[in-house]
This record gives sequence, C-alpha cells and structure tokens, in this order.
Amino acid sequence: MLELASLAQAERLRQLFTEAGYSEDNLKKLFGLVELPSVRERNVPRLADHTREPGLLNTLLRWFWIGVPQEAATIAPFVPAPITDLLVESGMLRRQGDNQLVPEVMVAPYEGFLMASHHTSRIDAGDRELVLWPNPTTKLLLRFTIRRPSRQTLDLGTGTGLLALAAASHSEKVVATDLNPRAVEFARFNARLNGVENVECLQGDGFEPVAGRKFDLIFSNPPFFITPGANFLFCDNPMELDQMCRHFVRQAHAHLEPGGYFQMLCEWVQISGQDWHERLGEWFLGTGCDGWVLKGSTVEPSEYAQRRIREVSNSTEHDARLYDEYMAYYRQRKVEAIHKGLIAVRLRPGENWVLMEDINDAPKDPFGDAVERRFAARDFLAAHATEDQLLAVKPRISPHARLEQIFEPSEEGWKPTPLNLKLVRGFPSSVGVQTLVAQFLGALNGSRTLGEVIGTLAAKVDTEPERVRKECLDVSRKLIEFGFLVW
Repeated sequence: MLELASLAQAERLRQLFTEAGYSEDNLKKLFGLVELPSVRERNVPRLADHTREPGLLNTLLRWFWIGVPQEAATIAPFVPAPITDLLVESGMLRRQGDNQLVPEVMVAPYEGFLMASHHTSRIDAGDRELVLWPNPTTKLLLRFTIRRPSRQTLDLGTGTGLLALAAASHSEKVVATDLNPRAVEFARFNARLNGVENVECLQGDGFEPVAGRKFDLIFSNPPFFITPGANFLFCDNPMELDQMCRHFVRQAHAHLEPGGYFQMLCEWVQISGQDWHERLGEWFLGTGCDGWVLKGSTVEPSEYAQRRIREVSNSTEHDARLYDEYMAYYRQRKVEAIHKGLIAVRLRPGENWVLMEDINDAPKDPFGDAVERRFAARDFLAAHATEDQLLAVKPRISPHARLEQIFEPSEEGWKPTPLNLKLVRGFPSSVGVQTLVAQFLGALNGSRTLGEVIGTLAAKVDTEPERVRKECLDVSRKLIEFGFLVW
C-alpha cells in the first residue's frame, strides 16, 4: 500500500530526491539519455554499471530507476535511517530478510514532478493492472492540453496522475479517475508526494465516477489500442475496434460546461468501403460540440499487429499464434488501416463544425494555447463572415511568423525559390506566398484596417480593385484560421 501520512513526510522525501540531484537532466548526463531499464533492451547491466560508484544519487537511481535491491549496510552512509524507515512505511521500499531493501516502485522525474509508478519489469511479467510510467503518449497529451484557468478539470484515465498534477496549477479543483484501482492509488500518492492538494482521485469506469458533474476542461489518454484481447488495463479495452474512443467523444458533452473543452489521444480504424472522415464525423453528430481531428501516423494492420505484439510480450514463443489472432480480428472486420491522432472538442451552442486535418509531427513544445487560438480564430471568422465586417478589422502578422526564401545553385548562379511563410511556434504550419502577398502581409501591423491596406495595394497593381479585394480577403481568412494573422 502506497501512502504518505502527512505533507511533512512528503516534503522530506522531495528534499531527499532534490538534494541527490534526481532529475531528468542528471539522468541524461549519467546515461546519455533518459533510458528506461528494460529486459528486452538488455540494458540493465549497463545502467547498473553507470551507478556503481557509492553515493546518494546512485543509491536512489538503483532503487527507483533501475530497480536493484540494496543492502541496508551499503546505503546507510547516504540515506539516514529515519528516511529509510519512511521509504519503507510509505510503501516505496520493502524490507527483505535482515538486511536487504527492495524497491516497490519506479520514480520518474518529469516537468518538475516526481512520478511513482510500477517498474518496467512489470510489463515483462504481464501484470494486467500495471500502472505505466510517464510515456510518450502521456507526454504528448500533456503538451496538447489547454492550460487556461479552470474551475473544475477532469483527468479521465489518469494513470500515475501526471496530467492531473500539471493541471492543478491552473485549476481550482482537479478530479482524476481511473478504472484501475492501482492507478488511483498511485495518482493519490503522487499528488501527496509532490505537495499538490487540489486533486481528488476516484476509481471507476469512464465517466461513471463523475456522473452528474460538469467540467471546464477534460482530457484523456484512454486505453485506445485496437486489439482482439485485453492484456493490460492501461492500453487495452473490451470494446469493439475504436468504439472506446467514440464512446468518450459522444459522452463528453454531458460533462462539459458551455465553452468547455475535451481533449483526447486516440486511434481509429479505416474500414473497407468507408472513408475514415465519414466514420469520425459520426462521432460528433448531435453532441452540440465543435470538433477538431488532427490525424497523425497511419499503419496497415499487419505492421500494427507486429508492433502491439512486441509491446506486450518479450518472448517470441507465442508470436505466430498472437499474430494470427490479430490478423483474423482485422480481416473479419475489414480493417484496411489504423490511424492515430488527437481530438479536441468544445461544447458550443449554435451550428457546430468538425474539422479534420493531417499533421506530420506534433510540436515538441506545449501547444495547448495554439489549440485554443484555432477555435478562437474560427469564432472570429464566423463573427466577421461578410466582406464589410472583415475589411474593418485591424489584423497584424503573428510575432511567431517567419518569411523565408532559399537560394539554390544554378548555371546562372544563385536561383531564388518561392517565398515561404511559416510559424515557428505552435503547429508547424507553412504556406508558399507570392512577393505581392508578402508585401501585403508585411503592411498588416495592427494600425490600419484590412480595407485600408488592400486599398493601398490595389492602387499599386494593374488589376481590378474587386479582384484584389477578393483575393486578399481569401488569403486573410486562411491565414487568420491557421494563426499567421492575429487581431
């Protein structure tokens, strides 16, 4: 049982890890990168070798990163007895025999938090209730989430509670739920360990633990794997194909305040004879929500099956049987491809819209503000739907916009390529522009209306003013929506 009886005990443990230098930066310095210990990667002996020198940091890393038991007499010079007792009382360590201290958790430092989870060895053991450490999908959702003031925030399927802890700084109250009782235990423990007091942890399936409650922000990294079985609670679910993700999208509106957002990572299938846009479009029908789907990678079923089998099993003994089961499941349901992406939903009265786009790569920095700006841009354009309304606006080029031109070698010397306008923050958008368009955009500094700038441009070119106005307005609408122009 993981438990810290008081905030003072949590503070003592945080001080211990801080004094030791137990941080992402030091893990990178020591190991070359933040590398998870893994039987499959055969890296445990090497990681242990890197921490062979006696000291407080190496002691903690051997326990809470690599998962190595240590003798009490060996660690006594670095960890005071009262701290060792506290680690045992909290459930982070277990005494074995007369002198051995065995780690019960892994502790991952991330974004200033110390996140306890099950150790990586549990996935090799096939522990169904495994609570996963902060992994790439968790970190992607953390970057994707909107971080604005919120009265009530919901972390649906919290795992270790990382997203709930991050949201606590801009939320009056955060509710963290999970079907896995062990995940709820870890989330509650991590909130106390990190000194966060405004997180409520509840156990239950989907939205059931928060029936009748509404939130300003909801985010979820659900068990979205599309597989024929349910090996792990953190990634598998018993529903058919992608129906778990569909269920969450269709249920979210009932738990959102007006203007509230629901954000989720998900996977969905492409069925033979059905456009995936049509499939996802149905998820939003009748919800009263606007929806934005950002499609990332796509894989065909055989590759997907191979990936998932490799993730859930470290033995090749059952590979052929598992592969046959996966492929029979996909073929019977006519699955042609499996897509991965992000979904953002907003509850809003009136006529709703659904936008579906491809993205090559998600931003490496937090981009929740860019998500919110995209919804705001569509609101702005809807409120300025007529030419006269848009012409009266005083837009300006985004401070994150950059105009670039590359010169290529040619027989005549350096040859200029077309101008390219791109954003260096938020979504990595880019668009080719002509020289006249670049000049037009450069004049948009917020001091003059769009109509005035278009009028100046029309006087300089040998083109009908009506055509100049129409083309400039078309360009402006596009660039406002994609964040190149702000108001």
